[in-house]
Amino acid sequence: MSRCGYTGEDGFEISVTEDNATKLFDLFITASNKEVLPIGLGARDSLRMEAGLCLYGHDLEEDITPVEAALMWTVGKKKKKEGGYLGAEAILE
Repeated sequence: MSRCGYTGEDGFEISVTEDNATKLFDLFITASNKEVLPIGLGARDSLRMEAGLCLYGHDLEEDITPVEAALMWTVGKKKKKEGGYLGAEAILE
């Protein structure tokens, strides 16, 4: 269990082995008395985009810079001024 916040929501992510994923899903659906409902990838992506989080292979790839992906909020102020990190030249340009 972790709190990585992949969608930007305040919640938890549960990692299970593949052979237990269906069992856990069924447990949540049946034991929650309809308080837990499944959603699709579209809902997950909407939350992720609202939070400004990128999905590698979609919003961010080797040929898409953090600037193009609107990720400059992840680069500290000092680094923005001074550079000194891998890719700084392209990003600061």
